[in-house]
Amino acid sequence: MTHAMNAIRRGVPVLVLGCLLTAGCDTVDRLLEAENPGAIGEDQLSDAALLEVLVNSVGGELTSMYDDPFIWRGSMFTDEQVTGINWEQTARLNLRVISFDEGDADGMFSAMSSYRFIADSVAGRLRNLLDSPASDERMALVLTHAGYSYTLMAEVMCEATINVGDQIYSPAQLAEFAVPRFEEAIAVATAAGTDDILNLARTGLARAALLAGNSALAMSAARDVPENFTWWVEYADQIVDNVMQARVTGGNHALGVHPGFLNGTFGEQDLVATQTDPRVQHTPSWTTGHNALTKLYKPYQSLPYSEFNGETIADGGEPLLYDDDTDIRLASGIEAMHHYYEAAGPNGTGPMGTTLEFVNARRAFGNQAPVNLSGDALMEELRDQRGRDLFMGGFRLGDLRRWKANGIGDFFPQGTHPNPEWGPYGDATCYPLPSSEYEGNPNIRRTG
Repeated sequence: MTHAMNAIRRGVPVLVLGCLLTAGCDTVDRLLEAENPGAIGEDQLSDAALLEVLVNSVGGELTSMYDDPFIWRGSMFTDEQVTGINWEQTARLNLRVISFDEGDADGMFSAMSSYRFIADSVAGRLRNLLDSPASDERMALVLTHAGYSYTLMAEVMCEATINVGDQIYSPAQLAEFAVPRFEEAIAVATAAGTDDILNLARTGLARAALLAGNSALAMSAARDVPENFTWWVEYADQIVDNVMQARVTGGNHALGVHPGFLNGTFGEQDLVATQTDPRVQHTPSWTTGHNALTKLYKPYQSLPYSEFNGETIADGGEPLLYDDDTDIRLASGIEAMHHYYEAAGPNGTGPMGTTLEFVNARRAFGNQAPVNLSGDALMEELRDQRGRDLFMGGFRLGDLRRWKANGIGDFFPQGTHPNPEWGPYGDATCYPLPSSEYEGNPNIRRTG
């Protein structure tokens, strides 16, 4: 798929539309009257001439939240990154300590909820605006976004409400909401003959099915996704840049690789010879940035990023840092295969052979020697390869939570933080429902 074919636009019109579609935006009237009198009026949202604006606005919400908070803050709890931000709240987040009354919880839930609401709302409007909604690729795309909105929310939130409702849903329940949206998207994309959206929806369905504990559905959805399939969330030519670029540049850089993924011993300098896997590359030496404390080995672009070049420092290559227009994968064929083989188990057979053959193919990509494993040891190696293939791509928090919930193991960082001054890790594994929701939703109350 080319970048032009799945461009996801964002900007002021998206923000205006987001407010109009949601019930609680108090600033809409002032915005339309004082700042943008030519903006879209609420009565125009059923105008068929605005179909492209509606569709692009859904993608714009994803683009706005995908780099931050979903990836940047979503990876804070995991063994992917250490932070060099000199803010106490961010340090606590990196320590796996977060409270429902702090801004990060509110920011994450708000971003997730905005994407979810707009995707569902636009899908409903398209049923009336489109001539043939059951075979229109725009309907397929928006339904796929709706499925992703529930899936991503399930991966980062401890629990969530929907549309100021009176029920608080678990991650598994949120994933279940995603499933029929993906399934309808697959049916519409098939009728429309649009393979790219079809494979995006299949990959998303496999991801949601794993969360929902439905291995058979995950395998069925992922089976036919081509290995070379990629769908990008684009930042080139956008109003807002990819925030990851700012985290690895300048004197106040703030993003470093956690010891869990570091190619060598944390704290040592000149880590060159050990950097043989192109999927996880970082600066050979650490520096301190914004907080003048954390040892930051800045990550280079990994496989989920658009300028990943496959070069390794060990071979004298020059992997690239993030740029402000670096695009990020939302889905890929390799991701779909990871979903398939995790669901299939150690004795599985699928599009890329047996589970062992798939693992060894991924090890070969990472310049690693083949292994001859079975059972739990093979699945452990599969999880390691998944972490490398999807490094800093927005999957790790959901993966760690799923493995912990399924009794496979607790792989969240524990013990003393790499900054010993910060003390031991806490036990947070997700973002709590924020105080703003308890204050603004009259249908729920906080207990305990």
